[in-house]
Amino acid sequence: MTFVNAVVTENAPYSYSTDEITRAAGQWLADSPTERALFERLASSTRIERRSFAVPLNDLISLQGSRERAKIFNEVGAAMLSRVIRGGLDACSLHPADVSTLLMTSCSVPSIPSIDTQAIAHVGLSPTVLRVPIFQYGCAGGAIGLSLARGLSKRDESVILASVELCSLVHQPRDQEGGTLVGAAIFGDGAAAAVLSERPGPLELIGCQSFLIPGTGTLMGYDIHDDGAHLHLDREIPQALLLAAPRLISDFLASMDLRSNDVAWWLFHPGGAKILSSLEETFGLARDQTKWSWDSLRDNGNMSSASILFALKSFIDERPYSQKDLMIMLGVGPGLTLQVNLFRCHA
Repeated sequence: MTFVNAVVTENAPYSYSTDEITRAAGQWLADSPTERALFERLASSTRIERRSFAVPLNDLISLQGSRERAKIFNEVGAAMLSRVIRGGLDACSLHPADVSTLLMTSCSVPSIPSIDTQAIAHVGLSPTVLRVPIFQYGCAGGAIGLSLARGLSKRDESVILASVELCSLVHQPRDQEGGTLVGAAIFGDGAAAAVLSERPGPLELIGCQSFLIPGTGTLMGYDIHDDGAHLHLDREIPQALLLAAPRLISDFLASMDLRSNDVAWWLFHPGGAKILSSLEETFGLARDQTKWSWDSLRDNGNMSSASILFALKSFIDERPYSQKDLMIMLGVGPGLTLQVNLFRCHA
């Protein structure tokens, strides 16, 4: 049996309201009135109130090449990673030597070596710790990382899943295409760490399943240009997700002799208000069954793989559940990849 013992989160150092971000975008798009108007409509419809970034807004809208982005990621990201790992250890009263495996998911900057090597040294984890850096799962990395951690947990040892997503570093100021505008309206920066082990904790991870939706590989990801990665988000993503997710989740639950109405709580990837609303409607859910995804979206925006861990922390902290309640987590990422995790709650 594998339990989630604790989740720790941290926002990036510079926090702004949506109004402040919209005003800054007015400078970025000053010479493009059509794009500026579109961005303002997007930002006003997101239901996001605040987002945090690794650098001040004025620096963000003037980001240059890959070298500058990598420098920021290796400095800011490594420091945030070290702090959430240390926070996870402290929350569980663990010594660094108690950690057998460190998974780290991020799709912000393809740094080699990964910044987990810096965190291992800063926190004092054993040099024999198994490192599993993950890049290309994108937004699904947090949910998939929990599934991988379940398979790697061992008796008397802990596994840490960490996420550092500085999504702002993917922003391309010279690109004013739709994907960049949407990304600028919804993405934020954050870090999180979850500690898993065989020691009893608030949530027991009892089932996992990944799904790759056929024919959707080009809908989400990065287009690689000479000046770096450009965010690609197709407008067909919500429809593709809503066509596939209900059947896939129902089949997964059926394989465990369960139905959707057996599940009390639902954590969806906080990728956008439209997707959250549509999934609620599809499964006939009340807002109080899904509120932690909405809360994370409102307070942080979409932080890629870290978002689901922010929602998970809020769920654990609020403890709305009773003993043996079931909770479903749905991660969504490029591919399109869906990750379904089933938890049993322990009050």
